[in-house]
Amino acid sequence: MAIDIVTSMRVFNAVVDVGSFAGAAERLNISRGMSTRYVAQLEGYLGVRLLNRTTRKLSLTEAGNDYHERATQVLAMIEEAESSVAQEESVPRGTLRVASSHAFGVRHLGWAITEYLHRYPGVQIDVTLNDRVVDLVEEGFDLGIRVASQIHPGLIARKLARARIVACASPDYLKKHGVPKSPMELIDHNCLSYAYVNLPNEWHFRRKGSAQKVHVPGNLRGNSGDILRNAAIEGLGVILQPTFLIYEALREKKLVRILSDWETDDLTVFAVYPNRKFLSPKVRSFIDFLAERFGPEPYWDFDIKPCLDKAKA
Repeated sequence: MAIDIVTSMRVFNAVVDVGSFAGAAERLNISRGMSTRYVAQLEGYLGVRLLNRTTRKLSLTEAGNDYHERATQVLAMIEEAESSVAQEESVPRGTLRVASSHAFGVRHLGWAITEYLHRYPGVQIDVTLNDRVVDLVEEGFDLGIRVASQIHPGLIARKLARARIVACASPDYLKKHGVPKSPMELIDHNCLSYAYVNLPNEWHFRRKGSAQKVHVPGNLRGNSGDILRNAAIEGLGVILQPTFLIYEALREKKLVRILSDWETDDLTVFAVYPNRKFLSPKVRSFIDFLAERFGPEPYWDFDIKPCLDKAKA
């Protein structure tokens, strides 16, 4: 017959401390019958009588007295071990492997990591920047920071911040080529496209229930938002990029937003991880920290609100 030794020890000690099976049952929130059964099973397992039972009181046998002392020591060690593990598990520590896109990682995640490590010195972070979508499980990452419209259903995702997408160009480019008044006018402009989307040359806009899908021309396509942003600043053409990448250029008037009365398919900055069960303190604390730092209104939008006004011709 299988027996739970630790639980039986705890019930036996409670009976001895309280002086009755009923009192032990109340302390441990079990039935009186269960408390009697645990002690009987323990005695059967050990092959000795631990308690002398009468109608009026309980008393320890010699073997029971010796076992009580040793059980008290064992239970104290178990409680100490459990407490130590619980305390260890509540403190973020260890190596945290994080994957992120290059543009977001350099501009925002890097500064956040520095601040997080000052707050939690027991954590070491190994960060990898890559604009492709990495397999978190296959490549051994604890956490990924992704800018996307949706996340693969096999992953757990927490929204960190909104990633607004805006069309813009340099003042010099707009002065030379004119400011487009509608999305369809983009077919007459040089549009610089981001390669890591399903249809790089297909830009989507919406306004008051009306949607326009524009197949834009352009002489530059790249998998780096930085390259496209820099080319736009230098007057090469129009870009459709997230504000977290171009907010400094907008603030400094190196780029000007166009088509501001049209909405685009905004994205979301997510923290993604493979499994919700047994989420470690280092992962949980890092996600909470990023949500606090980037949300609810991301600073890259808050800082450039005046710059997001409609461009003037």
